Amino acid sequence: MIAMLFTVLLTAGAVAAFMAMNPEPDTTYERDEDVAEAARGAAEVAGYAPIAPDLTEEWTANYARWEVRPEQGVPVWEAGYVTPSDTFIGFAQTDEANPTWLTAETDGAPSSGAVEVDDVEFEARETEDRQYYILDAEQNPVDDTTVVVSGDASEEDFTFALEEVLDALGEDPRDGSAAEGTEDSAGDGTSAGQQPSADTRV
Repeated sequence: MIAMLFTVLLTAGAVAAFMAMNPEPDTTYERDEDVAEAARGAAEVAGYAPIAPDLTEEWTANYARWEVRPEQGVPVWEAGYVTPSDTFIGFAQTDEANPTWLTAETDGAPSSGAVEVDDVEFEARETEDRQYYILDAEQNPVDDTTVVVSGDASEEDFTFALEEVLDALGEDPRDGSAAEGTEDSAGDGTSAGQQPSADTRV
């Protein structure tokens, strides 16, 4: 028993000495996906202009991907961001939305009203710790896609994100130009989401 104890202590001491000679690097790695680059790739297969919101440098993207959800039969372009306040906001965009996909995307959250941003109406849904804002295809004045913006961020961060999502609608990420058929229906030459002011109401 004494010999076994001595051997264990000797081994632990050797491991500790090795770890001391090879300390962990004092470096924090922060993942930041290139959403615009990923959107350019998705644009080749999406059939619409995948949105790439022009968020500030304080927003970091932790994923950006084109994904086909076989359980709902819905192809989706999506990205997720860590906000400056260290919370999360992500979006999912598709031109093939169906009720099953929408329920899954919002975790079955009940409706809590409507929010209007730049004269565009989003349906609001919420759970105890998460908010969802749905731009239905019928309410989308640009490209008839459905967009779900979700997360646990502040109202201020959500308002900013929703404005930038609207600004990005219809912008072809391959060349930055508006995709065909994305002129504002009012006929004043401005694109949806580019109005001079924002008005957010519940």
